[in-house]
Amino acid sequence: MTQTLIPISAVDYFQAKLNFEMTPYSLKNHLDKGTKEYFVLDVRSPEDFAKGHIPGALSIPLLDLPAKLATLPKDKTIVTYCGNLACGLAPKAALKLAQAGIKVMQLTGGFATWTEKGFPVQK
Repeated sequence: MTQTLIPISAVDYFQAKLNFEMTPYSLKNHLDKGTKEYFVLDVRSPEDFAKGHIPGALSIPLLDLPAKLATLPKDKTIVTYCGNLACGLAPKAALKLAQAGIKVMQLTGGFATWTEKGFPVQK
């Protein structure tokens, strides 16, 4: 089956991209305030998660995500993250979640950017 691409303008693309991305600063601000509308999901390996993760994040590796969709909250926006800006796990997880009708955003820069900013890490 071939897929037909629908061209969109640069304005539409970047607006849509910004609507579904969260910066580490924004996520930290929400976590500090105790905002309950976000759920943080780490899709890296269990080994990477054990070395350190964003406080309060749940670990579900990408390959395990389809089997665990029913366990995720439907009333929150799930913020996915993986290792770094070049890691493709978080956007793939975000796509799976969106396809399942779950509200989702992706953390820009992943765990590497979170730690570069000096934000707290849980082990």
